[in-house]
Amino acid sequence: MRLLILFFIFLFSSFFSFILAKNLNLQEDYIYLLKEGESYSSIKKSLKNLDITIPFVIDLYFYLTGSDKSLRKGEYKLERNSNLFVISNNFSEGNVFYRSFYIPEGSEVSQFLSLEEQNKFCKFKGLDDCKLEGMLHPNTYFYEAGENLNNILNEAFNIQLFLAEEQFKKLNTNKFVKNVYELIILASILEKESCFEERSLISGVIYNRLEKRMKLQIDSTVIYGIKNFDGNLTKSNLKNKTPFNTYTNFGLPPTPISMPSKSSLIAAGNPLKSDYFYFVSKGKCAHEFSIDYSDHLKAIQKYQSN
Repeated sequence: MRLLILFFIFLFSSFFSFILAKNLNLQEDYIYLLKEGESYSSIKKSLKNLDITIPFVIDLYFYLTGSDKSLRKGEYKLERNSNLFVISNNFSEGNVFYRSFYIPEGSEVSQFLSLEEQNKFCKFKGLDDCKLEGMLHPNTYFYEAGENLNNILNEAFNIQLFLAEEQFKKLNTNKFVKNVYELIILASILEKESCFEERSLISGVIYNRLEKRMKLQIDSTVIYGIKNFDGNLTKSNLKNKTPFNTYTNFGLPPTPISMPSKSSLIAAGNPLKSDYFYFVSKGKCAHEFSIDYSDHLKAIQKYQSN
């Protein structure tokens, strides 16, 4: 008799394990929105419309655990090749689907936020002067359905400001970079001009030029000031009198030109001392540095002649 009971238990378990582990074979991933106050029975009904039938054993589990009375609102991702076990567990445990908001390193604010979204955040933050370039920390931010975008942007804004303030305090001199905002401007240039390995060295070159009251003459600042830049930087572009043309203006540009990463902020606050005043690109993430202008011209001829 005992063996017979064990046999039926084994048979019962195997049957439902087969059902629960079987792939759903949906045509594509599906995002299910569980609204406030929605019941377990309404979930079953909605899933039925997707040809997903919930067996009695799952009903029993939700009832015995009380999960049917404590459903968490939000979005749930039903993956194409998922199974009933995974789906039911996600609903039971409240494993909601998190969307992502990505701010790329070196990006411009207009590339990921509309003007309307920028203005809404500035109003939310109480910023009279809505200048967000450089002020949002590059990262991937995860959020649930219904969360206000301003909350995500506020997190990115506060992180960026905190990191910049931290580096500004470490700066040995504030003679040329007078405040946190100017440090972010310098960091935004470093983000565009260099990779991680050379940022502190190029930062030092920029400080050297500022100290000698030399024009920075940095291409990325000129490009930022060109509306609808086509990718071809010409000699006439270098002569255009825009606020961001560091070939015609002394000092830093009036605003950041990109969203600088943490490493760029660190480099802006920790410039590497050297005697260099010039640098020219000789390939991806590599530059030729020079002390004398004559050597700089040779480097330009060698690496930029084409």
